[in-house]
Amino acid sequence: FGKFTTADKERQLEDALMLGDPVTELTIAIEINYFQLNRAEYFVPLMVKIPGRELALAKKRGVEHTLIDFVGEIKDDYGGTTVTNIRDHVDAKLSDKTAAELASSPIEYSSGYTLLPGKYTIKVLARDDDTGRIGTFQTTFVIPNLNKETKRVPISSVVLSGKRQSYKDAIFNVAKEKEQNKQAAANPLVQNGQQLIPSVTRVFSKGRNFYVFLQAYEGTAPPQPLIAFVSFYQGQTKVYETQPLEVSPPPNTRLQTAPLNFTIDLSQLPPGKYNCQVSVLDPAGGKGTFWQAPILLVP
Repeated sequence: FGKFTTADKERQLEDALMLGDPVTELTIAIEINYFQLNRAEYFVPLMVKIPGRELALAKKRGVEHTLIDFVGEIKDDYGGTTVTNIRDHVDAKLSDKTAAELASSPIEYSSGYTLLPGKYTIKVLARDDDTGRIGTFQTTFVIPNLNKETKRVPISSVVLSGKRQSYKDAIFNVAKEKEQNKQAAANPLVQNGQQLIPSVTRVFSKGRNFYVFLQAYEGTAPPQPLIAFVSFYQGQTKVYETQPLEVSPPPNTRLQTAPLNFTIDLSQLPPGKYNCQVSVLDPAGGKGTFWQAPILLVP
């Protein structure tokens, strides 16, 4: 595969992208989130992860670094129109870690796009430039029109994470510096030079902090304080709950956006499966929103 020309590689990538059936030589997982930018548009951060065993295999072959190419597209699910294309790569250095260390370090690729409300299909293909192995991932996702939400508190995606790291040190797209800075400014997951890395697998270690992030939107009405908290359930039993957090949107923001940040120490909880619930309440308006997802806590 190393003898492939650039044209050969691009043809292989394009041919694989056009296939209807997924290619699973590489395991790929994706998380897509959305955050309202203005009354019409949403910023959609994309996180792609490939298991670290791919890096470990490259290390065992004596490779000093491995290049993972990414291509893909996002299509409007109603009209089938391609609204954006993905073409990028991650160059992962292997020389300073052992194969065992690399096996627990996934390959991470992140990018972001501006989309309108609607239903979309995304297909992403990854190719290991060293071996020629390919994997694809395809799914549909919906960007809701939060301007039409009247019965509940409008909120963004809820991001669960076990890791923050310097934005400059993160493994992310290799777009030009100007484009990177533009994305960092629009991406709510980048705060004070640190990027929150969304968990694609929803598996978390007791030895690390557990982060929850979302945004709530109060529109054009005079902003009122919101109350939010995070709860953990096993079945119908509540086993842990954070202290309520009261937040108000910063003054003079167009969408009256209230950022909700939680940093939680889960060391007191035993390993196991939980349902993580995020509650956002508007006491003045008599409204609330409740979001829930399963997680796995490991030692």
